[in-house]
Amino acid sequence: MWNKAPAMTAAMKARGLSVVRLQSAEMADILAYLYSVRYVGPGGAPRRGVLVAADKGCLGCHALAGERGKPASDLMRSKHLDSPGTILGALWNHAFLDVRPGSSAQWAPMTGEQMADLMAYLQSLKGSR
Repeated sequence: MWNKAPAMTAAMKARGLSVVRLQSAEMADILAYLYSVRYVGPGGAPRRGVLVAADKGCLGCHALAGERGKPASDLMRSKHLDSPGTILGALWNHAFLDVRPGSSAQWAPMTGEQMADLMAYLQSLKGSR
């Protein structure tokens, strides 16, 4: 869904529909369902996840550990690192940010493995706070 968000956003705007914002409990319910049907693949690796965050431009906008001068929130201080559900909910809601061509923020398509690695990295930040 992350990779399809730009096309989904355009289609929804054309139809006058608003993007659904998911709460962490709703994302947890979706994850529980996917887990029950054995859809969820293997977990990711935090060491690869930090490389994904850097490569995809996440760290170009998001601060780490009080870093100054970044336009987006400090990932180390995020309240959305409590569980995979809250991280996925935050990523889902983040996927619908208005990223304009030519801006410093560009859309970064990801493979399933990259998303799993990014999730593992973000989850690892919880213990670093």
